[in-house]
Amino acid sequence: MKAAVWKGIQQMDIEDWPLPTPKDPSDVQVKVVACGVCGTDVHILEGKFPIFTPPRILGHEYVGTVAAAGSAVTRVKVGDRVAVEQGLPCDRCYFCRDGREHLCNNRYAHPGGYAEYTCVAERMCHKLPEGLPWEVAALAEPVACVLRILDVVRIRSGDVALVQGGGAIGCILTQLLLHSGICKVIVSEPVEHRRKIVEAVGGIPVDPRAQDLAAFLKKETDGLGPEYVFECVGKAALLEEGIELVQKGGTVFVMGVADPEGIAKVRPFRLFAKEVKILSAYMRPYTFHRAVRWLPYLTLKPLLGLEFPLEETKAAIHALGQSKGLKILVKP
Repeated sequence: MKAAVWKGIQQMDIEDWPLPTPKDPSDVQVKVVACGVCGTDVHILEGKFPIFTPPRILGHEYVGTVAAAGSAVTRVKVGDRVAVEQGLPCDRCYFCRDGREHLCNNRYAHPGGYAEYTCVAERMCHKLPEGLPWEVAALAEPVACVLRILDVVRIRSGDVALVQGGGAIGCILTQLLLHSGICKVIVSEPVEHRRKIVEAVGGIPVDPRAQDLAAFLKKETDGLGPEYVFECVGKAALLEEGIELVQKGGTVFVMGVADPEGIAKVRPFRLFAKEVKILSAYMRPYTFHRAVRWLPYLTLKPLLGLEFPLEETKAAIHALGQSKGLKILVKP
């Protein structure tokens, strides 16, 4: 099969790799139809996300058709349309046995969806709702990540939220916050085409470069500031900004994946004086099946539009890094 293989910093080649086939009775072979480009792919290509060792096939937001199945597979069958969850816990370490499998010390990630085929454990495959477009289905993984945020944060109906960043995560989060009882979501986003999409999904867009964000927030919250600030970009400076902008007693949530070397300067007294809570989320434990259920009910088509063939996977990752699209897809 053809695969886009990450070789190191800014190195990605299209190569012929062995076709992965079920070796375990519970394995499922998936013919990839579409794979979303994630911000972590940008960091990996830049050499700033030390989670994998090259060579490796990246891509963890993908959907496809079951092409083959092991003898013990019962939940899916050949021909089924599935979204694939990446990352298999060991089920043996302390964190797995403590009900926190996403923090597993021995987590295994299969080769990803920037390829014509993958082979994964059946438990990682989630059947898609009938009639759901492939492109929308490819957003299952980011929706699952956003649901993890809502599992961690205790949303109070009628509160106001600020979302820093109108990318795919920010736009999905905006919708799910509104569905969860938040009455108003203000989204800080400097890129014009993204602000238009923010508005299309129900958010209130603000250009932080042209507008006084702090003054805008005070105007929208009777001078108090938002109860929640969600950092969805991955910039240390936005954590600092969030602490200043959030209401007293509010919550600042770190969702964006920052440069591992990035440092935010936080004054502990400021946290004390405002009684600010800082929360974060890692991955998407126990949310993927719920994300698939949500897909038909969210406004996701405005996030789509920019697509690349497998041979241009590196260009697709660069395009996301340059904010050229919102959710970019690679289609083998």
